Amino acid sequence: MGNPIIRRVNLGSNFAPLASQRTIGTFSVRVPANASAIVLLCDDGLTQLPLDRSQQFTFEGVNLAEIRAKGSLGDFLMVIGATRVL
Repeated sequence: MGNPIIRRVNLGSNFAPLASQRTIGTFSVRVPANASAIVLLCDDGLTQLPLDRSQQFTFEGVNLAEIRAKGSLGDFLMVIGATRVL
């Protein structure tokens, strides 16, 4: 197990990465009860995962810098997990 990650990611109307640099590990992405979001899982622009209020998904072995999300102004995601030691 690597470093623990607990991060609030503020969302805007354009897709933005969940991390500014390569961050590989296992992470849960949670939308709080008063927000919603759309997560873009790859660069094809089509693989979008809408997240409703209070939904949570766990991603194993992903790079947070390659996952992008957007929402309404003021919405945010919580990212909780740990990096992998490569």
